[in-house]
Amino acid sequence: MSNPVIGIALSGGTLKAAAHIGVLSALEEMGIRPHHLAGTSAGSIVATLYAYGYRDQELKHLIQQFPGYKLLDYGFPLTSAVMSTFFHAIPHRNRLIQVYPRGLIHGNKLKKYFHKLLIGRECRIPVLFVATDLLSGDPVIMRIEPSNVSIPQLPRALPIHQEELPACLLGSCALPAIFSPVPFREYLLADGAMRHYIPVQALRESGCTHILAINLYKLQYREYLTTFVDVLARSFEILLRESIDNDVVNSGDVLVIEPDFAKIKTWKFTEMIQSVRVGVQAVVKQQLQIEQFLKINPRLPHKMAK
Repeated sequence: MSNPVIGIALSGGTLKAAAHIGVLSALEEMGIRPHHLAGTSAGSIVATLYAYGYRDQELKHLIQQFPGYKLLDYGFPLTSAVMSTFFHAIPHRNRLIQVYPRGLIHGNKLKKYFHKLLIGRECRIPVLFVATDLLSGDPVIMRIEPSNVSIPQLPRALPIHQEELPACLLGSCALPAIFSPVPFREYLLADGAMRHYIPVQALRESGCTHILAINLYKLQYREYLTTFVDVLARSFEILLRESIDNDVVNSGDVLVIEPDFAKIKTWKFTEMIQSVRVGVQAVVKQQLQIEQFLKINPRLPHKMAK
């Protein structure tokens, strides 16, 4: 039997995505290094940093030094919506110029931050990430790979250059109405979680035979709903769960790892390190199952288990 081609799919999850760092670190401690990575939304950031050589201590340092709210450049969505409506209401000879409504956050500072993190580094592992095209509604799968590695030509994946990477990452994370959509080539990119919360299929198309799908979202039981906002939010939660189920439909080539966030009560930039520990614990809990799935020799319990 040939050796497994391992892919790791990192879901979205906003600040919870710090758990992906713990998962990747714990897997590496077990001797597991992926041949391909894929990420959606915040998962695309962690996947890209890992593919560009960031590892356990460096990633934890980034969390501890994360600028947080300093990266949020606030916009004026109502003003931009009026300007966009006015622009499109007037005939123009040159429609190559497009004006799109802004979100509450422009994202320019975040894009510059991504650029800074990647300066002087090269891609080491092929990585794919998912965004959603707001114009067509279709998923947009983008890929970047080491210069000495070639992955199969995926019919749905766009090869991108490193100078395009910060904009593409921002597009994968651009939660509609919160972040401004990101124009990229013929697309208008927004959060990839709307189409593929866990980018399993992209890894299958890359030739991965064994995929670890890291899911940071669980649909919790709600005892009651009190307002129409609760009903609306709950509806979106259910639709997201359906998307997840479609992504990780029962198949012999996928093992799902779901970190447990039950003990984390608040979500702050300063407490992201707790999510890292949760990610480590998830791998330790499923260590035997992971070893059997990947058919690797068992290792001693992870030294970070406590």
